[in-house]
Amino acid sequence: MFSRFSVKKPYTIFVAVVLIFILGTISFLNLTTDLLPSMDLPYVVVNTSYEGASPEEVETVVTRPLEQSLATTNNIQNVSSVSSENSSMIILEFSNDVNLDSAIIEINSMIDMITPYWGEDISTPMIMRLNPDMMPIMISALNTEEQTLSELSDYATDTIIPELESVEGVASVEGTGLVEEDIQVELLPDKIEDYNDRILDEIDGELSKSEQELEEAKRDIENGIKSVEKEEEVRLGEIEDGRNAINDAHEELLLGQHQMDQAESELRENRTTLDATIAGLEALEGILTQGELVEEFGLFEEQLGDVQSQKAELEAARGQLESGLSNLSSQQKELFKGEAELSAQRDALMQGEMILRIELSNAKRELQSGLTEIEKGLQELENAKEEAFKNADLKGMITVEMISNILMAQNFSMPAGYLEQEGIDYLIKVGEEFEQTEELENLLLFDTGMDSVGELYLKDVANIGNNDNQEGIYAKVNGENAVMLVSQKQSNYSTAQVSESLREKIEEINEEDNGVEIVNLMDQGIYIDMVVESVLNNLMYGGILAVLILLVFLKDLRPTIVIGLSIPISLIFAIAMMYFTGVTINIISLGGLALGVGMLVDNSVVVIENIYRLKNEGMSAAKASVEGAKQVSGALAASTFTTMAVFLPVIFTDGISRQIFTDMGLTIAFSLLASLIIAITLVPVMSSGFFKNVESKKTPFFDRMIAGYEVILQKALNVRVFILLMTVVLLAGSVYFATQAGTAFIPEMEAAEMSATIEADDETTFEELSEIGDQASEAIMEIEGIVTVGAFAGESSGFGFGGGSSGGAKTISLNILLDQENPADNEFIEREILERTKDLDAAVSVSGSNMDLSALSGEGIQLQVKGPDIDRLREISEGLRVIIEETEGTMNVQTSFDEEQSEEIRVRIDKNEAMKEGLTVAQIYSQIRGWTSDGQNATTLTVDNKDYPVMVFHGKNKAINVDNLLEQPLEVEENSEMGMPSQDMQDDEEEEEKELLLGDVANIEQTTGLASINRDSQQRYVNVSAEPQTGYNIGLVSRDIEAQLEEFDLPEGYNVEIGGETETINETMTDLMLMIALAVVFVYLIMVAQFQSLLSPFIVMFTIPLAFTGGFMAMLITGSDVSIISMLGLLVLSGIVVNNGIVFVDYIDQLREDGMEKREAIILAGKTRLRPILMTAITTILGLSTLSVGMGMGSDMLQPLAITAIGGLTYSTLLTLFVVPIMYDLMHRKKRVKREV
Repeated sequence: MFSRFSVKKPYTIFVAVVLIFILGTISFLNLTTDLLPSMDLPYVVVNTSYEGASPEEVETVVTRPLEQSLATTNNIQNVSSVSSENSSMIILEFSNDVNLDSAIIEINSMIDMITPYWGEDISTPMIMRLNPDMMPIMISALNTEEQTLSELSDYATDTIIPELESVEGVASVEGTGLVEEDIQVELLPDKIEDYNDRILDEIDGELSKSEQELEEAKRDIENGIKSVEKEEEVRLGEIEDGRNAINDAHEELLLGQHQMDQAESELRENRTTLDATIAGLEALEGILTQGELVEEFGLFEEQLGDVQSQKAELEAARGQLESGLSNLSSQQKELFKGEAELSAQRDALMQGEMILRIELSNAKRELQSGLTEIEKGLQELENAKEEAFKNADLKGMITVEMISNILMAQNFSMPAGYLEQEGIDYLIKVGEEFEQTEELENLLLFDTGMDSVGELYLKDVANIGNNDNQEGIYAKVNGENAVMLVSQKQSNYSTAQVSESLREKIEEINEEDNGVEIVNLMDQGIYIDMVVESVLNNLMYGGILAVLILLVFLKDLRPTIVIGLSIPISLIFAIAMMYFTGVTINIISLGGLALGVGMLVDNSVVVIENIYRLKNEGMSAAKASVEGAKQVSGALAASTFTTMAVFLPVIFTDGISRQIFTDMGLTIAFSLLASLIIAITLVPVMSSGFFKNVESKKTPFFDRMIAGYEVILQKALNVRVFILLMTVVLLAGSVYFATQAGTAFIPEMEAAEMSATIEADDETTFEELSEIGDQASEAIMEIEGIVTVGAFAGESSGFGFGGGSSGGAKTISLNILLDQENPADNEFIEREILERTKDLDAAVSVSGSNMDLSALSGEGIQLQVKGPDIDRLREISEGLRVIIEETEGTMNVQTSFDEEQSEEIRVRIDKNEAMKEGLTVAQIYSQIRGWTSDGQNATTLTVDNKDYPVMVFHGKNKAINVDNLLEQPLEVEENSEMGMPSQDMQDDEEEEEKELLLGDVANIEQTTGLASINRDSQQRYVNVSAEPQTGYNIGLVSRDIEAQLEEFDLPEGYNVEIGGETETINETMTDLMLMIALAVVFVYLIMVAQFQSLLSPFIVMFTIPLAFTGGFMAMLITGSDVSIISMLGLLVLSGIVVNNGIVFVDYIDQLREDGMEKREAIILAGKTRLRPILMTAITTILGLSTLSVGMGMGSDMLQPLAITAIGGLTYSTLLTLFVVPIMYDLMHRKKRVKREV
């Protein structure tokens, strides 16, 4: 259909071709050029700084809480972390389909729930994606012979960096190795002590005067109290005397009363007696006076007279008695009156005593109250004295925090709004920032109001001066002082374009006569240009060779031109599709184009060959063009789709595999799709015009080849079992080789830059380290092929990706720039560097460029030992070290405990003793933390447009060292609620307080610890690492180690995992095996759809193991490892090699459907399809030939793929011509009948 339409409307096809050229050209001009594909890796890094914290503290306070929270994030797959001094880094791995923007929002919300519980020393976590765009695109060195390092740093900061950052596409330029200047405010303890003593002396004098006045008042009151007590004694004595007199009188009255009572009693008794006697006498008298008795008894008259006489006497006595009683009654009344008077006197005396006592008590109470107030005043004065001393203690007041806060508050300038007046808005600006160091010196701290002290300024208690870090910097290029400039690009810009713009700017700077020079130590742009140029050259040479082989086969320029045009048109179409699908120009996508260039002519070759055949059979050029394309269009579509389908399984892979294979698969698919369209449209159009007058040319060589092939094929069909058996044997042998061969991730690419690391002993001083760096640079500069050597150490070596290793404090990083005009072999350079630096008092290691994909594979052999206890991990790692050291082919075996150890001083605090003093472990830690602090960044002082950080630190901390650490005094808060009362605390009022030293509650222990703590899946682990020796394969060595690990006895709760490059190889190989398996299935299904048969595609599938056999044999012959790239070659082969089989079997089926006998159809199809099969195979092989020999920089990465593809194509093509016919002959027993629809 397409061929008929094309032949009928050639101008439409011409317009389409012109549009492809226009779109392709515009797309090529607008495509970004990078070294690697745009990788959107599913990784997020959370960085948190914790100044002054040890790795253990960082792990406990920061890393673990963050891990526990972030591990619940949706779609999270793994959480790993590194806790180092001052910093925590957590790496989150997500599933590939996650939306990282949404994930980062969720991460932020989880972090916000944790940060409120952190102290001020812990920074807000910084979240960033892990992306290759973070790698610097250029590392330059600014060096000079005329300026000091400080002047060079200022020039870089003020001039060079802003100029480079102004280049379009540059995100940032970071300077390292810069001299950093600051202003240091050193608090002087001696001066603070001097002013403190003067202030305290004056306060003590004033308070002592007040205390003396109170003491005098106290004495006066005490004397008054004594006078009152004395008067009380006298007055109470007088009252007591009066009371005694009253008591005596009362006793006398009581005695008189008693006597009177006795007399009265006696008188009353006598009166009673008299009354009774008188009564008796009266009775007797009455009897005696009776007449009859007197008359009768005259004798009683005399007795009557006596009775009457006695009666009269008794009457007189009774009268006297009554008179006595009356007198006694009067006396008694007088006695009662005296007693009443005594009672009244007693009451008056008691009342007087009471009043006296009250008055004296009040007087005493008033005096006592005054005394109490004075004593209270004295106590308050004492307390006030202590408080005043405490408040006036400059040692407690003038602290780093206090000075920092004052400097920050005084160095302030801020708009405060606007005021309007008469229609004019006036900006109100408050404050002015410091402009000179003198302003800091004259900053008022206190106005004491004391004549002896007066006003206190910062200069009175501190030294203020400039400081820099030159003593900790070693940065040289070719022996001259230098500053590193690390440039990063914006993510949406082309690396090559930004790099070129930077080079142009650098050339402008170098042309200026300013005494400085900028040398590029690493330039991704140049590397990309070289790689792109190399791959493009290979692509061009491969295309030319393919066209030449066509000319050899066809012996006619016209069909060669027709086929040759399919290469540029297909490539341009592929470039246009790359632009629209977002694929950049990089080494992977260009590798796909280079791989496909030889296949671009395959479809056109088959069409041309068929058109040629039909034209020679008598058809007209137009009809032959239409029919020739029509006959093979189905087979071509199937073969093209099978090749494209091998990359379809990439959607089931993860990580690096997906990132690598996607770009290559898309570019191959685009170019092959274009070649198919061109073969069934443009080729028929051009053939119908070019082949009108073409005459068949004799090809005796090919005729003899076809005749010979016919004879061999007939014989092969007769010895089918033998040929199949030999094929199986070769397949088994090649597979065995593959299982025993070494493995690798991606071959290292030759580059114009190399890096090296010099690691000295821990005892090496920085001056000695610098001397080692000079010696190494001088020795390396003498090596032929090296043009520039940059050496960096100390604070200047941390320049990140691609620039070498930042190393540790005793490490020098070297960047080595090779001669680009005559580049030497990287292995030769490495050997020379190691040879010339072997006498240095340091270990030297050399590595190639970190700009290729090998940088993503991990380093060497790594074992991760996981478990909870660090001491057990140490024991296990030592056991693993022995295993690896005993394994042949390993070197530089190290554990995490060897690589990065930090010297530690562990302060062990006696918690009980500390608590007795009112201190906790946390409080003691806080004080020790203050002693070891490097100072506090208070503010920034801008002088002459240059910013200087103002660092405040206490001078006493400079004198603290390991030897006197335990002798440092601890501050104990008074009235601490934490401490328990003790006798010592009670005696503080009587005895002078004893100074508490750290050694009183703690002891120290010197030890070593990990400089960083690694965790994976919230579990600690340590690394045991090694490197393969030269000539040994990492895969084979790792395999031997794994075999020994199976017999290694691990404690419960501990496990060992393979990491490093081996882990990356295993993971990627697993993805590739899945892709190959699925690719085989997809290829078969596509052929089933094409052939409408299950058997014919099955026959064609036998070409795939043939290709694998040839690929493995090519690896064996060339000594190549089984790498990811070589396996990618097998993946591509599984889609390519079936093409020949499809064309072969399809034509057999066509012949048999036309009624031809099976064996005859097989022979005829073989003879007919021999030339196009050989042409397509040879053009593909020659298209890859330049890559296979590693011509140019960058081609060495794709070399294993080319070798595998060439070997597989060569072997499978030759065997296809025999194995496919044999399998067809064996499996097709029935006569094929053409289906009628």
